[in-house]
Amino acid sequence: MDQETATTGAVRRAALVVMLTLAASLSSVSAFGQTYTWHNAATGGGGGFIPGIIFNPTQRNLIYIRTDIGGAYRWDAVNHRWIPLMDWVGFDDWNTLGVESIATDPVDPNRLYVAAGTYTNFFTSSNGAILRSTDQGNTFQRTDLPFKLGGNMPGRSMGERLVIDPNLDSTLLLGTRSGNGLWKSTDFGATWSKVASFTAQGNYVQLAGDAYLGDPDGVVWEVFDPRTGTPGHATQTMYVAVATLGASVYRTTDGGATWTAVPGQPTGFLPHHGVLSSDGFLYITYNNNAGPYDGTSGDVWKLNTATGAWTRISPVPSTDTANDYFGYGGLAVDASHPQTIMVSALNSWWPDTIIFRSTDGGASWTRIWDWASYPNRTLRYTLDVTLAPWLNFGVTNPVPPVPSPKLGWMVGALAIDPFNSDRMLYGTGATLYGADNLTAWDRGTTINITVQAQGIEEAAVTDLISPPSGAHLYSALFDISGFRP
Repeated sequence: MDQETATTGAVRRAALVVMLTLAASLSSVSAFGQTYTWHNAATGGGGGFIPGIIFNPTQRNLIYIRTDIGGAYRWDAVNHRWIPLMDWVGFDDWNTLGVESIATDPVDPNRLYVAAGTYTNFFTSSNGAILRSTDQGNTFQRTDLPFKLGGNMPGRSMGERLVIDPNLDSTLLLGTRSGNGLWKSTDFGATWSKVASFTAQGNYVQLAGDAYLGDPDGVVWEVFDPRTGTPGHATQTMYVAVATLGASVYRTTDGGATWTAVPGQPTGFLPHHGVLSSDGFLYITYNNNAGPYDGTSGDVWKLNTATGAWTRISPVPSTDTANDYFGYGGLAVDASHPQTIMVSALNSWWPDTIIFRSTDGGASWTRIWDWASYPNRTLRYTLDVTLAPWLNFGVTNPVPPVPSPKLGWMVGALAIDPFNSDRMLYGTGATLYGADNLTAWDRGTTINITVQAQGIEEAAVTDLISPPSGAHLYSALFDISGFRP
């Protein structure tokens, strides 16, 4: 279920290296005078954690997802599948396949940026890099950074750490780990410098002294307020969040010259996601741990940026200790209806994850499922895994209330299409799900959730065998068993 520890993280890394070595060695192999053409073998999609989903706000159907060890992907709306953008990464550069963050340019949608780097600890000696594209990821230029990035480190579903000024798209901000602070580029990501005026530190660590869990999560997301700039002129008001249990959200109103902690903000939790709605509310999901697989409490808050008033709008507030056992991760705001928001439980493992929806700015909520007479539940959804039947993990006769397949776990990525209020995508520890009739939820009928991971192949392959009879090939993969044709 993609529950990383220092040991399993190292094992998955080793498996990934083996997979890349095999791919590199096979790419030019020929036998008996026959040349082989190699391509991705489809297992049904996914197989690992999807920590980020990014819609371009100005070009319809331009969507990217990031994975923790398997690179970045772009949606192909014609063929209804995801195009891998980083299959060019070779064996010596395996660390680049972990994606910390993605930014798609709202001014020039052809521009794409990938913050690449898998580990910040001793698993690698390689620093992170910014991959820059002017053709939506078909080709990249590379800027190496003087520090490591952590696409497969704790807190990897927080974000986005890499963002573009919507008024002056030559300017980008990058939040980093390990005490490296906030960085800025003013030349479309070609060069970077540290923002000296931003001194807040994200000092939270999951387990101090641990080789994998002991690195500070740092600066976790940034949000520009586009109303405080004009096209061609830098945005003046920005919000930056750091991973700390104290004051965690900072604001500048002078383009980054000075920063202050936003007055009145909640403390005691980590800010996972921040989204500014078009009507001026900054929504934030909070959890008591960095995730993606831990966390037992949290809240959802909104800041009225016009008045400075904070309001707790949690579907289940942290004060309700009998029912808040999960905290909050994913966050989405409908661009066409700014009072419509959705949040996800970050770690509701039993009986299933929970997604919440509000159409009045968080004043009231409905759940994707509710308890009926135990162990029965009433569902606002149907779930179809025909494209990836392995998602039942072999459980064909589930015992209520735990379903099979499940809606998911580790749901830190949740997004509503800015051009289509009916379309939702969300990432889990195993795949990517979505619905195309989302507003049916508001009409009291069920939404239809399906696997949306066609083309995503990010699982760590440990073994391949070709027996003398039967299926031509068997694979063994971490987290999800194996496959045969």
